[in-house]
This record gives sequence, C-alpha cells and structure tokens, in this order.
Amino acid sequence: MRMALFLSLLFLSSFALASKLVVSEPVQVALHVGSSIDLGIIGPGQKIIIAAKRASGEASLNSPTGGEALWDRLLVDSLPLGWVSEPSKFYEEPFQAFVTASPEAEDGDYYFALRTIDEYDGLAPLAATAKVKVSKDVLGLAVQNPELRVGVDQPAVFFLKLQNTGSASDVFEVSAEGLPASWVSKKKVFVPHNSVVSMAYEIVPKENGEYPLVFKADSLSSKEISKQASASMTTETSVWNDIRASANGILLFPSIQQALYSLWAFAAHLIV
Repeated sequence: MRMALFLSLLFLSSFALASKLVVSEPVQVALHVGSSIDLGIIGPGQKIIIAAKRASGEASLNSPTGGEALWDRLLVDSLPLGWVSEPSKFYEEPFQAFVTASPEAEDGDYYFALRTIDEYDGLAPLAATAKVKVSKDVLGLAVQNPELRVGVDQPAVFFLKLQNTGSASDVFEVSAEGLPASWVSKKKVFVPHNSVVSMAYEIVPKENGEYPLVFKADSLSSKEISKQASASMTTETSVWNDIRASANGILLFPSIQQALYSLWAFAAHLIV
C-alpha cells in the first residue's frame, strides 16, 4: 500500500513544475508564465508562423489517470497598430498561430502577447511576451557566375543564390533588367525562413552585343523588401558557336550524322 502511494506521488511529481509552452518555430524555447521570447527578424508586411506543442508539463486535474494536461489553443494578443494575427486551430498538433507585420512598419522592435487556453484539464492560462525586430534587410542575392559569353539564340544560364535571413518564409519574384523584354521572364521562388535557395535563370539572346544586366528579387509580401545583383552577358555569332550549340542534340538527323555533330561540338569546346 505504501509502495503504491509512493509510486503515485512519484508519478505526479514529474508534473510538479509550472506549466510550460514549448515553441518549435521559428525558434525553439520553452515558455513559462511571464517569460519572454525573441522571435527574430521579419520585414514589413511579412507573416511569421509561431508553432508550439500542446503538452503543458503539468498533470491533468480532470483525468482519472493523472495524465499530462494539454493546451487547447494558442492565441496572439496586444498587437502593435496595423498588425494582424490569426490564432491556432483548437486542438491541432502542433499549434500554428500567425502574425503579420504592418506593411508600413518602420525598422525597430515590436512586442505582443502569446496566450494559451485550456478547457478540460484545469490549467491556468499561460501568457508570455513575444518580441520581433522589423528590418527591410532580410534578403540577400548573389550571382554565382556574373559574366557569361554565349552565342546568339543559345541559352545563357545564370545561377542565383537567394538568402532569407529573417524568421518569416516568403515568396520572391526574380527578374532581369537591362535586356529586351522578349528575352527575359519573371520567376517566383519560395525561400523558407533562415535558409538559402539556389536557382537557375535562363536568358536566350537574339542579337550580338555586350549587355550589362541587373537581377532583382522582390518580396511578394512587401515592395520594401528588395535586392539587386549585377551581371554581364556577351553574345556573338560564329561558326564555332553554332557547332558548340549542336552538342544539345540534332533530333531530325540520322544517328551517324548526329554522332559527327557531337564530335565537332567537342572539338569546338577544346579550341575555343
């Protein structure tokens, strides 16, 4: 009997600490009543996702087995002027609450409240303070091969690297300026928070010349978040360029001729 009582007390003691909220995104930290969390940097107009687990670290007061109490919802309160939020769904695992900064938010630190509620397990609400820094400088853009020489009507492939240094994932529109509109296109790329994404950007020139160009990446969340990177492209028409282009394959020629064209293309690459 005493052993059973001892084991029961030992089990309940594992939940003796104050309730907590374990945040997993965009940073990992356990929050307690009255504590604070730094969610990092976002740009104006960007949306940050706050993910957290339901587990509270306390025993349920209404469970016959004394199991762990679970939070039922995560709320966001006391937002700065012009900001909007969306609470998590009830009982989802993990919680996902959303906060969107005002498109007109100036650079600086902003604060709001996170609050949990429980309907069935007898938990007192947990409230914590969240801090977010707003900065327009959350994007990096680099051209890995900034100088290219290609033949007319042959693809010039630039390799771009986009770095999102903020805590909000975003979609960016990538374009090239300084060239005829018919040569270029706009591409959209998703870059998760605090990560780097590489992409290929292809241009097919139609005329000879030397072309300085500027690659530009613009956030779809805010026109204030933008980055540029310079590059150059030289195009020319020559017999060797035409032969090198044949390395892409000749679909309408017999196999013997196709092999011969491939051999010429290989020789052209060695000579040029």
